[in-house]
Amino acid sequence: MDIDSTLDGIGFTASGVKTTLVNGGENVKTAIQSSGENVKAGVWNWFHYAKSQIDAGLTSANSYLEDNATLQATTNRIYSLGEETHRTLAQAGHNVVSSVQSYGQHLFSAVGKAKDPTPINLNIISDKHIDTAAVTRAFHGIFQDTKSSTYDVVSGLAAQLVGPSAAVEGCKLRIQAARSQKLVPDEAVVVAVESFINEIIPGTWVEQYCMLVSDVPKKIELHVFSQPVNLPTPLAVKSKDATPPQYALRSSGYAKSIIEVISETFPDVNIKDWYTPFVGISNTQVLSLVSALIAALYHQRMVNMDPPTESEELDVEEEDMERS
Repeated sequence: MDIDSTLDGIGFTASGVKTTLVNGGENVKTAIQSSGENVKAGVWNWFHYAKSQIDAGLTSANSYLEDNATLQATTNRIYSLGEETHRTLAQAGHNVVSSVQSYGQHLFSAVGKAKDPTPINLNIISDKHIDTAAVTRAFHGIFQDTKSSTYDVVSGLAAQLVGPSAAVEGCKLRIQAARSQKLVPDEAVVVAVESFINEIIPGTWVEQYCMLVSDVPKKIELHVFSQPVNLPTPLAVKSKDATPPQYALRSSGYAKSIIEVISETFPDVNIKDWYTPFVGISNTQVLSLVSALIAALYHQRMVNMDPPTESEELDVEEEDMERS
């Protein structure tokens, strides 16, 4: 092969390569431009979408703020109305409470100043160791004209009563004995006082007072009990152990009273106020409370409750029999 032919072949080949490269470059350029346009279009489309979302969000936010402002205004109005209503109700409640309190103070003041003018001939029956002055003070605190007398009349029951039933029976027997002995007139108001012990649970003993008021003309008879006071168990045991099995009055209690046991065991203790050294509260305090209670109940019954007639009692009994 000659050199010229070879060169011509190379030239042709180079020209083809050049043409190929040029055409490839144009294609690459075109592809890049096309890709750029696509990218540009994609970015623009994304930006346009994001802007539309942002605009929509701003529109919603503005709408919410407008609605929220309305809601806030409504809430403020409701709160203002609630505050106004609260102040009005509070003032009304204060006025009601003040009126009730004022009326109550006036009522109690009137009750405290105005005693019942009904004359009371009070007769108190009890043992000598019981301070009956508390009973007199209680009735005098309610009835302006109160005259009292005290009698020591035995009941005929055990020396130491045990249980509330025995105490009530003891009060009734003392009153019956006083009237049968003509110590008190039939129209008199009689109050009997008994002390009794009671084992409320095994090994735990208490002492209490029982008071019974009897008013025959008014057909009033009612009884009350005082607050229980703890009794040292050894004292109750000694009273019980001193009672023989054949004791005739054992059904109502023991043969030796607690007062006797205390006098023998603690001779320096004042039997009229033996509560103080044993429990820290005086007998007079307990007696005063129960005396005030029975005086108030008696007055209430006397003023507010008329005794039923015999015909009314008979009607009640017949109605009870029909229902049964």
